[in-house]
Amino acid sequence: MTSGWAKSLHCKSSALEDVYLPRHTAPVKKSGAPAFSCRSSSQALCDVVFLFPNKLPPLPKKSHQSPPSSSSSPNPRRNLPQVQPQQTPKPPPPKSRPKQKPKTFPSSPSPSAPLPTLADLPTGHSSRRVVEIIFGSSWSPRGAPFPGEIEMLFRVHHPPRAVVRFEEHRAAVRSRAGEPRCAADGNEMMRFHSSVASGGIYNAGVSPCAVGKLEGVRTFSGSGWAHECAGGGAGRRAMLVCRVIAGRVRDTSSPASEADSICLGKGELLVFNPRAVLPCFLIIYKV
Repeated sequence: MTSGWAKSLHCKSSALEDVYLPRHTAPVKKSGAPAFSCRSSSQALCDVVFLFPNKLPPLPKKSHQSPPSSSSSPNPRRNLPQVQPQQTPKPPPPKSRPKQKPKTFPSSPSPSAPLPTLADLPTGHSSRRVVEIIFGSSWSPRGAPFPGEIEMLFRVHHPPRAVVRFEEHRAAVRSRAGEPRCAADGNEMMRFHSSVASGGIYNAGVSPCAVGKLEGVRTFSGSGWAHECAGGGAGRRAMLVCRVIAGRVRDTSSPASEADSICLGKGELLVFNPRAVLPCFLIIYKV
């Protein structure tokens, strides 16, 4: 808008007179005035109307005397009032919103978490490589390689209450143990756990079952036999790698009251108390 006002002054210095003088009165031409060549009167009118929102004072009457020479006449631009462009009100600054903190996922569950949580171990992770080696090397007692593929592998994080129960059971086993290994750490070992009803396995939960007249959690020293006892066959399966407090291990001929777990052969161990089994890794594989 300001540029249009400046152009009207450069192109025709008498633009104000054209607006305020009557049509029947012809403006007196000044000597040396530039020719009207680059803008029409209607455009000059628009420029002035938008630049002068308020009414201007009436122009002084012209005298009939001959116009002074161009050398002594004042500059017409000096007589014009200085017009500042109309300033539009600035919009209020937007209200600053509080910065949202990025969501963080804790590596361990909160104390109130009722169930264990799972953390994915990507391919190439050091812990994943170790578990894959143990899983594949124990698949067959004859040394045959694992015929399937490990699709996913998760680390299991337990709520503090589950870990406390696991340690309380260890302390109870140590208090009544007469063997050096049980007195040291409760005869803890790493074992595999799988079940025919694998719904709880996918949630990193153990599945107690009954073997004859005995009830407990079935654990295995080899992944292949754990797979077969869980039904075997092709398809997608789940298996847990667990910390197991075996305690006093007996065979089936010994009374159950004198044992914490029973050896069923082929590396299978039935642990009586489910608190003695704490899952560490969940393996999703396909055969």
